Amino acid sequence: MLVRQPRLRREERHTNRNVHSRPMEGTLPQSRFHWIPVCGAHELRRDFRDLLLASTPTDILADQVLGIVADAPLDVLWSRNPPNRVAELRRRVTELRPLAKGGVLAARSGLLQVESELPSTDRLGSAVRALLRGNVMLADRHLLLAFDDRRRPCVGWIGDWLETGPLLERLSRLAEASVPVLVYGETGTGKEMVARGLHVLGPRRDKAYLAINCAELPESIVESELFGHTRGAFTGATSERAGLFEAAADGTVFLDEIGELAPAMQAKLLRLLEEHCVRRIGSAQPRPLACRVVAATNRELATEIARGRFRADLFYRLRGSEVRLAPLRERREDILPLAELFLARAVLRSRKGAVELGEDAKVVLLSHHWPGNIRELRHAIGMAFLAAGSRYVEAHHLGLASLLSPDSSSAEPLLTAQAVERAHILRTLASTAGNRMAAARILGLSRQSLQRRLLRHGIEVGTTIGHRRAPATPENDADVNSKAALPKQIP
Repeated sequence: MLVRQPRLRREERHTNRNVHSRPMEGTLPQSRFHWIPVCGAHELRRDFRDLLLASTPTDILADQVLGIVADAPLDVLWSRNPPNRVAELRRRVTELRPLAKGGVLAARSGLLQVESELPSTDRLGSAVRALLRGNVMLADRHLLLAFDDRRRPCVGWIGDWLETGPLLERLSRLAEASVPVLVYGETGTGKEMVARGLHVLGPRRDKAYLAINCAELPESIVESELFGHTRGAFTGATSERAGLFEAAADGTVFLDEIGELAPAMQAKLLRLLEEHCVRRIGSAQPRPLACRVVAATNRELATEIARGRFRADLFYRLRGSEVRLAPLRERREDILPLAELFLARAVLRSRKGAVELGEDAKVVLLSHHWPGNIRELRHAIGMAFLAAGSRYVEAHHLGLASLLSPDSSSAEPLLTAQAVERAHILRTLASTAGNRMAAARILGLSRQSLQRRLLRHGIEVGTTIGHRRAPATPENDADVNSKAALPKQIP
C-alpha cells in the first residue's frame, strides 16, 4: 500500500533531493521484474530450498506461460533488451499476478536430479514433482516454473552482449558432434558453464556428466581417479573401482585445468583419446569408451608447449574445436545486468524486501577491473547484500577498491559530476576500443568537445585508456603517475 506524502514546497523538494533519486520514505521501491534462472540441483537443494518448501500451486494455467517460455531462448529472459516474445511473457505474468516481483525458472535437469534423490514423502520432493508436472507455483510473490533446458543450456553468466547469440549457436552445433572441445578462459569466466551447455544441448543430455579439476588432485591418486584400478593393484586397493572415463559411459567428461596435468598422465590421456579405450591400473584388458571429452584451461597451451610443460600431440588431440571466453573487463555492458541478477537471487534466497543497487555502487562496479571475472562479481554482490542495512547497496558495501587512490587525500568525492562524467566517458571509449569519433557520436558531442573533456579529466586514449594523467602543469608534471583517481586497469 502506498502512503500519500504531504505536498512539499519547492525549497523543501530541493533540499530533500539526493544523488540516488530514491523513492520517498513510506513508498514501495519500484523494483524490476526479474527472471531468475536456477540451473543446478545443488541450488534447488540448498539456496532455494526454503522457497520451494513455501511454494503453493496457483490458479494460473501452465500453458498460459509455459508455452511462451518454451519458445523463448533462455539467454534473453534476463536481457536488458528482450524480444517481443519475452516481453509478452512478462506482460502476461504481471496481468495474471499484478504483484509478482519476479519469475524463477528451474532447469528440468536439476529438478529431475533432486527428484531422484528424495523419497516420495519428502516435502521438497513434492514441490519438485509439481513443477515437473508443469504446475505454476507461487512463493513470496515469485512465480516458479520449470523449463526444459535441453533446448537451451542454463547459463547464468549470459548477458546482453553481441557474442551471446553466436556462442549459443556454436555450442548447439558442437553439441551434436562427438569431437573433443578445448575451452579457453580466465578464472571465473564460465568455462564449466560451456561444458554443461555442450552436454545439455546434445544427444548425451540424459547421460552422465562428470567433472574433475586436474589441479586439485594429488599426483599419487590422479591415475586411479581417471582410469580406475583393479583389486590388489596397489596398497589399499581392496576392491575394483571404475575410473572417471569408464563411469561416464556414453556421457560427458569435463577436465578442468587440463594444463595442470602431470606429463605422465598426459601420455596416458593421449593414448585413451587415440584408442577410445581405457585400461584400469593393474589390468591389461582394454575397456571401450564412448564418452565425450571437454577440457578447459586458463593457460595458453601453445606457450606451455614451447616451454616443454604440455605435450603438443595431446594438445592437437584435445583441440577438436576451440571456444574462447572473453573476460568480464572486455564486456563491461554485462556488469550491471549480471550484478542485478545476482542481487535478485540474493534477495530471493533470503526472502527479504526489495534491495537495489545505488548509483555510487554502479559506478564502482563499472570501474573495477574484475580479475576474478563473473565469480568475483557474484561474490562481491553477495557480500554487499549481507552488509547493506537498507534498501540500497552502496559503494562501501561492495568491498572493492575505491575509485579514488589511497594517496589522493585531496581528491574529489566519488559522486561529483566530474567523477560521474569521467567514468561515463571511459566506459564509452572502452566500448568503442578507443575510437574517439565513435565515442563522440555515442555521447552526443563533437570530436573537439570530447577532446576538451579528455584533457580536463586527464584521459589518454590508446593503450593507456583508463589510466588517469593529471593535466600537465609545472606543479604536477614531474609527478604525473602518482595520483590516479580511477582504477588503473580499465580497457
